[in-house]
Amino acid sequence: MPGNINSINPNSQSIFENPFVKTLAIAVFMGIFMVDMSLGLFEIFSTKESPLPLALVLLIFAVMFIAGMVFYEKHGLDTISSLVGGALAGFGFSFMFVSLIGGVQFALGGGISAIGWDQVISAVAASMIASVVMLKTLFYKLQNHSY
Repeated sequence: MPGNINSINPNSQSIFENPFVKTLAIAVFMGIFMVDMSLGLFEIFSTKESPLPLALVLLIFAVMFIAGMVFYEKHGLDTISSLVGGALAGFGFSFMFVSLIGGVQFALGGGISAIGWDQVISAVAASMIASVVMLKTLFYKLQNHSY
């Protein structure tokens, strides 16, 4: 009996277990993510203002600072190192979140049509290639070291 989309065949591979589909999905997601962040930075530098209120940015920083500090303390770092790690995590996540919101505002404000869809699609394609190279390099480095 030929299988259909709802059949459970223990010998068949799920689409979510396929390494090609996994890698492609991650690459597309990371490509769009990186282009959105760069469009957000373009929006922030062109308007010279943050897309989020300063109080919200500080709240995001505080939550991520505390979460990062606790994470690094739980993994055995001393107090000073965990404070520095928490500060870096808070700064990084705040920067990422603000630039993502800026990119969404830029896209919704018609900025993509002003730049041109060809350039945005080319940027997503280049970002997809860069993300796959980064991921494969990271996996290779992590396989060669035991933590």
